[in-house]
Amino acid sequence: MRIALVSCALVGCAYRPGSFSFPPPSSGGQQVTVGCLDVAIHRRADGALGPVLGFQFANRCDRPVIVDFAAMVVTGRDAQGGELALRPYDPHREVRPLLLDGRNVGAEALLYVADRAVPQVCVDAAGLVHAAPPSWQCFGSPAVRIGRQP
Repeated sequence: MRIALVSCALVGCAYRPGSFSFPPPSSGGQQVTVGCLDVAIHRRADGALGPVLGFQFANRCDRPVIVDFAAMVVTGRDAQGGELALRPYDPHREVRPLLLDGRNVGAEALLYVADRAVPQVCVDAAGLVHAAPPSWQCFGSPAVRIGRQP
């Protein structure tokens, strides 16, 4: 897993807590604060193996904070309403806990392996920082573009 970190030295300022203003510009999605982490999550176009979630995150505190994608609980729901646990695709065992320095930001996209179509994906964002209670964020299938592609 390669977490893309953008140093404030590069962009000229520290992250402002609660602003959800991440460089590069946030692509929207659902925004939530869990512990010291402001997180924006959005569902991207599904990959060949399953759904893809994009994450942008920033440490709102002055001290380092853990960011642990492996600890997040992610579930999918199929068209019949059945639930399945989703795990990130990690053939090189790169998904592991890392520290994010105070007032820094990062971004990541993860593919979650599913053996069938999952029109809905739900994420417990609190697991990202080992926090409780759960903070569930759910996403439907990404919009399908119809017509001519650029």
